Amino acid sequence: MSPHVVVVGGGIVGTATAYFAAREGARVTLLESEHVGYGASGRNPGFVWLHCRNPGFALEISLATRRLYPELAEELPLDFEFRESGGLFYFVTEGQAAAFAEFAQNRRADGLDVELIDGDEVRRLVPPIRPDVLGATFCSQDAHINTPLLVRALAEGARAEGATVREGVAVTGFLRDGDDVVGVTTTDGDVVGDAVVAAAGVWTPVLLRSLGIELPVGAERLQVLATEPLPRLVEPVVYGPLATKQYALFRDLPSWDPADFTAPYEDEAGIEMLQLVAQRVNGEILLGCPMDYPAELDLRPTLAGLAATTAAISEDFPGLRDVPVSRTWAGLLPYTSDTVPVVDSPLPGLTIASGHVYGNAAGPMTGKLLAQLVLGREPELDLSECRLERALNLPAAGTAARW
Repeated sequence: MSPHVVVVGGGIVGTATAYFAAREGARVTLLESEHVGYGASGRNPGFVWLHCRNPGFALEISLATRRLYPELAEELPLDFEFRESGGLFYFVTEGQAAAFAEFAQNRRADGLDVELIDGDEVRRLVPPIRPDVLGATFCSQDAHINTPLLVRALAEGARAEGATVREGVAVTGFLRDGDDVVGVTTTDGDVVGDAVVAAAGVWTPVLLRSLGIELPVGAERLQVLATEPLPRLVEPVVYGPLATKQYALFRDLPSWDPADFTAPYEDEAGIEMLQLVAQRVNGEILLGCPMDYPAELDLRPTLAGLAATTAAISEDFPGLRDVPVSRTWAGLLPYTSDTVPVVDSPLPGLTIASGHVYGNAAGPMTGKLLAQLVLGREPELDLSECRLERALNLPAAGTAARW
């Protein structure tokens, strides 16, 4: 009889695991406490961002996922708006320009297709941007998806392959047989399985504490503001220079100076900005993103975050100052201190998959690897960097993450 795989969590990793495991003949039950795509996967702006993935596993799995997306676009039952639009990371001062030139050279050495483009080309690709933009790095491998639609597509694909997807069913604990995990307890009864995959994003650490497992995965809150649908204005996915503070790929450059990459409104709000613009297929433009690290899991946007967003976008995208706004929301991204997710089996019958801060670039391939693991096959990527027992140290609550 085929193994029964119980997947906990209906985000991009969980639904991808369900899809690939069911496609390989496993019996699959996916359990989601709210609805599929409720967490980070349903709340992010849809960037498949390879630009800043660290060499090693982070870049390797991101490239593998990027190769996988065209296949998923062909085979999944719903269109998730995959666009091979490329991504640009713009700069506006000479000090920033020097760091971006070094960054582009290093990224090419790492095997990414990254080039420097001038201000005229940036303005052609992103007409609403400030007129004094000097240039950008452009990565042709970056892409855009509608992540909530992708999660729904993976869930529907899993159902079509015979999986059971149960929404509104919260997992409350684990069933044990000695040292083995043999299923889960839920708000709707016990579910017994041959393998349990814990892929519940920022809620995974809380769930695992009932087993005595401490999972060093933090939560980064990103807030997003959406306009009403507009004519096509922005094709690539767009990041701004303030985001460089997060990445050692920039901070370790000889020419990188933090004074060149900090804005007064960040200090005033106590929130760091990831200047971000992306336009969806339906025309709405997503704007963001203030980043903070609440002590408790909190999905609510804040007035300080919205103020920082409007300051950042008004300054760098004057062509968007008067656009009508339709809604705003926040999401919690799970992260580890080295950006590599935890994908490991600390107990027989249990596999953990959490910490995907770049879930769009890693989630689908992680699901494929998890399906291979739970079905007893050799995963096609080396997962040794993803082990739970490695040096992971989360910053204190409220402290900005750096990787």
